[in-house]
Amino acid sequence: MYSKLKINKTQLSQIMAIVVVAMFFWYLFANLNDFKFILNINLFLVSILIFIYIGGIITNGVFLKWSIALFDKDINVLEGVKVAFISTIGNFFAPSGTGLGLRAIYLKKAHELSYSFYVSIVFCNYVIAFLINAVIGLVSLYFLNAYDRPEGIILGLLFLGVLILSIASFFVRVKSRTRFGKLGKVLSVLSSISSGWTIILKNKKQSMKLVLVNLVNAILMILGTYIIMQSLGINLSFSSIALFSVLGSFSIFINITPGNLGVKEAIYIATSTVIGLSVPQILAASLIDRSVMFIMIFILWIVFGRKINLFMKKQSV
Repeated sequence: MYSKLKINKTQLSQIMAIVVVAMFFWYLFANLNDFKFILNINLFLVSILIFIYIGGIITNGVFLKWSIALFDKDINVLEGVKVAFISTIGNFFAPSGTGLGLRAIYLKKAHELSYSFYVSIVFCNYVIAFLINAVIGLVSLYFLNAYDRPEGIILGLLFLGVLILSIASFFVRVKSRTRFGKLGKVLSVLSSISSGWTIILKNKKQSMKLVLVNLVNAILMILGTYIIMQSLGINLSFSSIALFSVLGSFSIFINITPGNLGVKEAIYIATSTVIGLSVPQILAASLIDRSVMFIMIFILWIVFGRKINLFMKKQSV
């Protein structure tokens, strides 16, 4: 009886997503008057957002090309963008880093990139993204005069901790140990990942390119946030927009539901007093963000889906 009722992680994630959607509609219908401002949405600005999100996929594709080149694997920008798009689809519709898994399998089959080196690349991406967003977050909090409020202090400590850990990762290395049983196996895997990380850091010119790509991606996210707010007629300071974008970036790494549904919104609501937004404004902005992302994926799949499908099948043979 128990085995029949057993729920795996994917099913649990889907159930959580359904609960989040149900709660959103309950809140929407219970507070319809607070959402009337959505009727005045600027659709022209929303359409521009599609191109911003496409730009994000392109930067991810460029990052992939430049990062695997460090391990003597060569792909062109177009292939990198296609793989980044497939990863975006996986992350949007499925939980727990599905997109990362799809990318790892593809690169292993098509280019024989080891999983340990792939994890090194992902680790590199995370470290750089954490570093950039932590700095932006700390500066934003300063200009918002948020350090005299509990929420601001908590966020400041969080960003500072992330910044310190990110900087420390440039100096910490893991050595393999074979005499510690299961722990030794874990250390061996971490050592392989650490070796890949060392390879990346040794090529300073290429590493700076990866930092530049992540910086462009952060700018695109801030620009996307600005467009979302402007389309709703919400005027925020640059610091509030930057902080909103940074919190969205960090929430991606707590991916327990498809598209991180509910997690991102919960973080925004918990820090709403610092950002300067009401709950209806946050939910409306999130609704636009997710709707535009879905529309972008749908349009790109209609236009390029067949070619991408054939491309993936050909490369994975």
